[in-house]
Amino acid sequence: MRYLLIPIALILSPMVMAQQKHGHAHEHGKGNLEITLDKSRMVGKLKIPLEALVGFERLPKTEVENNAINDLNQKLANPATFFVMNKEAECSPKVLENTIVRDTAGKHADLHYLFDLNCSKPANLKQMSITLFASYKRLKEIKVESVGPAGQKSTTAKPQSNIILLN
Repeated sequence: MRYLLIPIALILSPMVMAQQKHGHAHEHGKGNLEITLDKSRMVGKLKIPLEALVGFERLPKTEVENNAINDLNQKLANPATFFVMNKEAECSPKVLENTIVRDTAGKHADLHYLFDLNCSKPANLKQMSITLFASYKRLKEIKVESVGPAGQKSTTAKPQSNIILLN
């Protein structure tokens, strides 16, 4: 039995290394969102395969593809377009980072999107709706991990269940 583990480990290790290089498992249609809540501020860090948002991961080749990237960037300029907080918290959004990160082979690309929400009434911050699903049909789920005063939570947002409870 001990000898069987060595070949299995050798087979699995390239997959693990690929995930570590890329920061997470790159799965089309699936993204990751990390949320940190601290006093009056919420910071979100979204990583999502570019394919789920524009239909391709390589550099754009046509005017249609360039337009898809430009449209995405325009929408991402305002985090409130895709991340809607309950109104009672009175949050104002700001983009901190919006970059496309490509792997070394040029086969895969992820959107790395960092946003900040300052809330005038943080005690009223109860939930966030992720509305990306309505605009991007290739997107099937976002794994959401949050940490804040109420502790750590992990959940999965999907098109039919896109509301994340924050407290």
